[in-house]
Amino acid sequence: MHNEPSTVKDSYQEFLSSFEIDKEALYQWGITATIFPPVSAVATAWNDLKSRVFTNQRVYIRGYGRDAHGTQLYKDLYMALLNNSHIEKDPTNNAIPHRHIQQLTGLRRNADVYNYQVSHIWGHTKNVFMFEAPWNICYTPKLIDPFTGHETKGVWPEEYQQLFIAYASEKYKTFIDEYNQLMQEHCFAEKIDRYLQSIKHTISDRTFVQFEKDVYSELSPIDR
Repeated sequence: MHNEPSTVKDSYQEFLSSFEIDKEALYQWGITATIFPPVSAVATAWNDLKSRVFTNQRVYIRGYGRDAHGTQLYKDLYMALLNNSHIEKDPTNNAIPHRHIQQLTGLRRNADVYNYQVSHIWGHTKNVFMFEAPWNICYTPKLIDPFTGHETKGVWPEEYQQLFIAYASEKYKTFIDEYNQLMQEHCFAEKIDRYLQSIKHTISDRTFVQFEKDVYSELSPIDR
């Protein structure tokens, strides 16, 4: 019988300790090196997005399900909740946020900035208010990506993400509060539940259970 290892090994800690990199300094660098769209530009783009949502104009979301085959479920949902029949899947699942952040910051990847990637701060990429939300996207340094990706585990990524979200939440407080209000007014739980019950027998039980879970997650308020 093999004995369990007596210590837990974290490769992030091993690497940073080996090169004597201070944890707090790294966290601060990650936040300051991230390129956030300026608030003034965000305000204009946010108003444009809300207008498109509520006037039945084209708005994009990320594809849902394997090979995006489930995207129609969200499109039908938004027709019922918001009376918008022009919800579309992003052609590449990230093309529209790339275009928006370039316009918002005036910076192009691999031309003005290198080794950055476009990230959604809070996720919710199947949410019609969030996928294009200018306050939900930023340029993240690829060096800090190991601390921000959803697949990362461990104490260090958790600590960094808490600090990062706290910073972004304060920076975009006004827009988050407005978003949360919109969720209460237009995507409240009772209305979603009525819609879900209306389609329950039109799709398989397995698909319904997963979609129900995902919808409530995607259309949830942001906890500040």
